[in-house]
Amino acid sequence: MNTDMTQLQKKHRTNLCKKRGRSDKDMTKTTMKRRKNKGIAKERDSRTGVVISIHHAEGIDNPSSYPSVINRNYRVLFWVYPADQLATELASGSPNLAWNKKYCIELDEARDCRFLYVEVLRCGSSSESEPGTSNGLRLVGRAKIALPNLSGKTQGRYGLVRLEEDGYKAEGHIILSMELMKIDQS
Repeated sequence: MNTDMTQLQKKHRTNLCKKRGRSDKDMTKTTMKRRKNKGIAKERDSRTGVVISIHHAEGIDNPSSYPSVINRNYRVLFWVYPADQLATELASGSPNLAWNKKYCIELDEARDCRFLYVEVLRCGSSSESEPGTSNGLRLVGRAKIALPNLSGKTQGRYGLVRLEEDGYKAEGHIILSMELMKIDQS
């Protein structure tokens, strides 16, 4: 009985192949190719992104070191690609600030994406800004942080450097976490 069933299945498959104008071997190749293409489509549907949680900053514009600073509103500017910069909302205070916000940046595997660049900016009025700036923004610290491996997580307290007249000065820290993960597009 099993032999009869197997012969019937072969006959049906051969008839189906003849209707489509393909040999039995070609039909098997086509089926395998379709299976592979479905796998590729699934891979294309899934992209990589980095979830960034910006928690807080410490030691920014210490009032004892910078008594002339009146407006103490700060924003974090961050990016993986320079053309795609993101910014937090304003936070007030000094020397410690809190944002506690999460962001997601989709990564383009064709572009270089090994680091997260972070800058902490003081946002004041143009009358309060440093000579030469007209928008009231002052860079008070920056960092370059390596992205984690795929499905990896990293968190820490990262040192900031600030540009002074005589070079760079280490001052303040930013506390953040990052997680690299697949983003499902379906």
